[in-house]
Amino acid sequence: MSAVFVDTHLHLDLPEFDADREAVIDRATSVGVVAFVLIGFNPQRWESTAELMRRHPSMVRAVGLHPNNASEWTDGLVSAIAREAQVVGTVAIGEIGLDYFRDHADPTMQRAAFVAQIRLARELDLPVVIHQREAEDDVLELLAAEGPVRGVMHCFSGDAAFAHACLDLGMYLGIGGVATYKRSDAIREAIRTAPLERLVLETDAPYLAPQRRRGRRNEPALMIDAAETLALLKEVEIGQVAAATTRNAVDLFGPALNSAVGNGKSTILCE
Repeated sequence: MSAVFVDTHLHLDLPEFDADREAVIDRATSVGVVAFVLIGFNPQRWESTAELMRRHPSMVRAVGLHPNNASEWTDGLVSAIAREAQVVGTVAIGEIGLDYFRDHADPTMQRAAFVAQIRLARELDLPVVIHQREAEDDVLELLAAEGPVRGVMHCFSGDAAFAHACLDLGMYLGIGGVATYKRSDAIREAIRTAPLERLVLETDAPYLAPQRRRGRRNEPALMIDAAETLALLKEVEIGQVAAATTRNAVDLFGPALNSAVGNGKSTILCE
C-alpha cells in the first residue's frame, strides 16, 4: 500500500464504538489509515485510551483536561497528568485549550487549566493538542505568552489570518471533516495558503463526519474525504498528501508515533 495516513485526533475509546470497534479499525486500515492518536481528554479517558493503546500497537495517545472539563481543574491534576505522560505511547498533552461556545466551565478556570498544561508540556518537552472554539484571540495571546511550545491546532476552523498567526507560533493545523463542509470556504482558503509541511489529518471521530456523512457517526476511514479535499486545494496527488501529512505527524509526535505507523503497516502486510 503506497498511501499511508495517520489519524492524529480521534476518540476511538468512546462508547459510540463499543459495538464495532475492531471493524472500524479494519475499515480504516483497509484505506491506508494505519496509525491513530487517541485523545485522553479527562481522567476517565486516560484509563480507556491507555487500555486501547495496550491492545493496539498502531495507537498512541495524548492526555490532558479538556476546557469543557475545566471546572474539575485542581493543582493536583498537574502531577496526575505528568504521571500519565510517562506511560509508554503517550506523545502529547491534550486536548487542552479554551471553549467559549459551550457554557461548561468558567473562562477563568479554563485559562488557568490551559496555562498550567502548556507549562507542563514545555517542561516535559511534549507537544500540545489545542481545542479552541470562539476563543481565538485568547488562545493566541496565551500561546504567545507561554511559548515557545509546539503543537497542533485541532479541528482548524479559522480564516487565513488566524491560520498564519497559529503557524507563526509554531503550530501545525489539524485538517478534518470541517474542511469538506459546504459553508467552509474561508477555512478552505486558509488551508490553501498554509504550507503543506505544517498540516496534519484528523477525524475527531465519532464527531464531525465529512459532508457526505454529516450528522452521522464519524470514523477514521472517512479521513480520506479530508485527504482528498486537501489534495484538491494543494493541487497535488493524494499520495503526496499522505506522505507529507504522515511525515508531519511523526515530526510533531515523535518516535512513538513512527513506531505505530510501522506497526500499522505490518498489520496490513500480514493480512
